[in-house]
Amino acid sequence: MLKKDNFGTGGFIGLVFPTLAFVLEELLRIDFRFQKKEHLLYIAAILINLLMLRYFYGRGLEKTSRGIILSTIISLLFVYFYKKNL
Repeated sequence: MLKKDNFGTGGFIGLVFPTLAFVLEELLRIDFRFQKKEHLLYIAAILINLLMLRYFYGRGLEKTSRGIILSTIISLLFVYFYKKNL
């Protein structure tokens, strides 16, 4: 998939699914509630990031993995503070 070990690339990859979850949930107002679990879409995005993290770390791309970790944490904090202020 990727040959270069780059922190910025990992950050971009790590932001794709949380951003997609945010757009679907908040901006398009699509209701993904399943048994009153409101954050299910965000949890799915984080799980996908964890799978990508495992893939890249297993390939020896440590900088890319660190970018994924950082962007996942930033997106978690963003969603937390955004939901808290509603």
